[in-house]
Amino acid sequence: MTQITEKSNTSIQHRGLQAKHEVMAKEFARFLETQNELKNVAEISTAQNLSDNLKVLSAIHNNDSLVKNNWFQINNQKIEFTASKSKEDLKSAIKYFVSKNGNLKEANSIVEDRENFFWRIYYKYVAKNGTVIRYGYDIDLKSLHTYFATIDQGAQNYAFVFDKKGTIIFHPEVKLLKKNIFKVINITARDTTFKDKNDFSSKIAPSEYLGVDIVRYTKRLNIKGTNWYLCVNFPKNVSTEDVDAVKKYASLIYIITTAILIVFFYLFTIFTRQNFKEKEILSQEKNKLLLENEKINKEKALIQLQQLKEQINPHFLFNSLNSLYMLIESNTGVARKFTLNLSKIYRYLINPPINNIVTVQEELLFIEKYIFLQQTRFTSEFVFTITIEDESILAKKVPYLAFQIAVENAIKHNIASDENPLKITIDIKENVVIITNNLNEKQNFGKASKFGHKYLESIYNYYAKKDFKTFKKDGDFTCILPLIG
Repeated sequence: MTQITEKSNTSIQHRGLQAKHEVMAKEFARFLETQNELKNVAEISTAQNLSDNLKVLSAIHNNDSLVKNNWFQINNQKIEFTASKSKEDLKSAIKYFVSKNGNLKEANSIVEDRENFFWRIYYKYVAKNGTVIRYGYDIDLKSLHTYFATIDQGAQNYAFVFDKKGTIIFHPEVKLLKKNIFKVINITARDTTFKDKNDFSSKIAPSEYLGVDIVRYTKRLNIKGTNWYLCVNFPKNVSTEDVDAVKKYASLIYIITTAILIVFFYLFTIFTRQNFKEKEILSQEKNKLLLENEKINKEKALIQLQQLKEQINPHFLFNSLNSLYMLIESNTGVARKFTLNLSKIYRYLINPPINNIVTVQEELLFIEKYIFLQQTRFTSEFVFTITIEDESILAKKVPYLAFQIAVENAIKHNIASDENPLKITIDIKENVVIITNNLNEKQNFGKASKFGHKYLESIYNYYAKKDFKTFKKDGDFTCILPLIG
């Protein structure tokens, strides 16, 4: 029995190793895709718009919470930083980094400031016309650890990454970053010698992180352009069983179990007739519950489908692209801002939160970008007003896309013109958000599906909030969104 248990544990650990390898390789490779993006930007740019296009690329990367300190340099000109990141000490550090690595096509290293550790990534690309572009950014390793812990919550293990020289690139114990793994951890260069890329080594060793004995698996981290290794560590399961004791009590357990079964069937025979009618009733109620459950699941599926359609709305995208086309010729500055806001809107839409709730601040930042796009398209037809009672309220939660659903319904169901603009007010109070618009309803619009409101109701019901409601009064339509938390 002990051998079977150990074999089962080993099998589970091997599957965990493979799963961890896939997650880590995928996420680290994502940060190295910038090289292809930089090449594409260089190929489509001219000398006049290259700097602007690099700023757009840098702004898009800056939306990733793990990416910090974006910068780029064209030829040997001044190094350009993303807004709010150009501190003097950072400028000096990047200038030194460029002077040291500027002739390399790519480089990465671990750097640290007073409080943080970063993985600094750098690429150099030479365009066909001879223009030299250097582009770099930092990955916040503390945030990266938190990120991995979030996407891999069920794993009963921890992992770290190091390069061929033994320099630790990623580890949940931040103080070990940049150190040589062969000096601080019970691992040797021999553990990284493999005949095949899918091979791995294993050993039992004391954990530098958990303080207990662990089973450590070492495997090459298969990421193109790197020579890194992955260590996945599992707590050592010690199982000791007294087989003689199991045999001793097996007969007793069998006798007791047999006696219980005999008594059970005896009582079952006596009460069969009495319980027959009750079983029929229970069967009918069960069938009724199954039908109701099927109906609920169907409604939830329809709501989720509608939510997905609203997230990737082709009509909204095509209208936005048409507006952008007109702006490029008439107002380049607004066109750039329009492009950035459209990019941030779709990044927000295609990455929904796990629990379908976000902070008021996150939803507010999103709806401000959405409002900017609408007001750019219809300059004087929409009037938006946002008021906040107290800044501390912004940390509370609301359903994901709650503001967008209310504003979109107002725009979709009402006529707006220069003479009679649509006025939408978002009033953020201590316990609720009140969104109000004047009514000038479209005629023959058709029956409203109310998928958005059903979605909001399902979220509020899940969090036991009963105050969500919508109503018409005195020529206005009002949507009341209770705050969560």
